[in-house]
Amino acid sequence: MILDDALLLVRDDVTKILLAAPVLLGLASPPDVKGVYMLLEGDEVMYVGEAKGKKGLRDRLLSKHLSGDDGHAIQRAYLVKFPDRQLRREHMKKTVHVRWLQIDEPARVSAVERVLIWLYDPPWNRK
Repeated sequence: MILDDALLLVRDDVTKILLAAPVLLGLASPPDVKGVYMLLEGDEVMYVGEAKGKKGLRDRLLSKHLSGDDGHAIQRAYLVKFPDRQLRREHMKKTVHVRWLQIDEPARVSAVERVLIWLYDPPWNRK
């Protein structure tokens, strides 16, 4: 019964994030809570990530990905096309969409992230 309950929670979380309306990254105002997020170009899932730190989704999306160093996945994806950081950031704000879902349990956050990566095999998650 425990396994069935866990699988049901993960399935429900995956469904919820897929039904969430994508928000343009430049207009996004994610909360300071734990959760899972998806970065999209058009309808294509480009990256799936998790936020389990104290500052949550807001920090992960706006500080680490949008404003972070060139080592972050989204920065690497646009580095060649937009070597100038400011132009790259402006492009990302206008073209990348994000979906997120608050999940309070860190282990469940990781489980949902892994399932989404398995399902979509996002290019920016590949190493």
